Amino acid sequence: MKTWQADLAIILAAAIWGMSFIFTSWGLNDCSPALFLLCRFGLALLISLALFWRHLRGLNRKTARQGVILGVFMGGGYLLQNYSINFTDVSRAAFIAALTLPAIPLVSFILFREKVKPNNLLGIILALVGLYLLLDPNFNGIRSGDVIALLSVPLWALYLIYINIYTEGNEEPRLTSKLLVLQFVGAIPLVLLAAIVFESGLVPPIHPDLGKGLTPSKYFVAGLLFCAVLASICIVFIQTACQKYTSPIQAMLCFQFEPITATLGAWLFLDEFVPLKAVIGAGVIILGVLTSELGGMLLAKRRAEKTAPPETPPAGPPDSPVG
Repeated sequence: MKTWQADLAIILAAAIWGMSFIFTSWGLNDCSPALFLLCRFGLALLISLALFWRHLRGLNRKTARQGVILGVFMGGGYLLQNYSINFTDVSRAAFIAALTLPAIPLVSFILFREKVKPNNLLGIILALVGLYLLLDPNFNGIRSGDVIALLSVPLWALYLIYINIYTEGNEEPRLTSKLLVLQFVGAIPLVLLAAIVFESGLVPPIHPDLGKGLTPSKYFVAGLLFCAVLASICIVFIQTACQKYTSPIQAMLCFQFEPITATLGAWLFLDEFVPLKAVIGAGVIILGVLTSELGGMLLAKRRAEKTAPPETPPAGPPDSPVG
């Protein structure tokens, strides 16, 4: 697969992910957050096992461990995302998730001591300015859901980084389908624990939505089917299969279609009003993302041009002998 093909596939996944915010919001109207996610991952696991159970033959410990680790990152990211949607607008949660790209260089620096490049630093600054505008310059507009959405950003950054580490150059047969199934296996215990602790009455719920259980409805069924099949199986399969053909930052650049799609969907289907200040802040976040990625590409291109050896002119025809 070529890089541009992988990027197009990731853009498709981003559009599905953006629409999943709408369907998740519908599902959460009739179900508590962790319980909805437990139903989503449980259904996704059953479907993926039905499709790929033969691919798990010969599974080794290394791949099993890698899949479970990815599942923990994914499960934690989605869990915080579900909780955030309960306490903030869909569009705000989606654009806060876009901060994952500027977070990747910081997480890479902390984990692997990779140097933060100037374009990454500028992108981080722009993204933080955009977040400041998105949440209100006086900080009067910060909601608890915004803070929860921010907590998910490092987990998504780790998820993208480690997908790249585990899949790049790995030629193990049927690796994508193995990691797909194992990610749900790794995510479900974490989500189940959250449902037991925060939504079963073991701990008094801090908000009525966290203890409302499940009321089956057409909106719950629509949200569950979309999120389990398209937004879980399809997205995870595309990410796992395509990530090795691109970089984590370039993949996250493609995922900027996610907040745009989510915001359009929230405006069309949820009647969310997005104030001009928030639109400007969201635009600055996207500018920071583009600066972080495209700036690095331009710097690399200039560096390559400077170090490239000068072209030697083609040799002309031999001189004619003088008679």
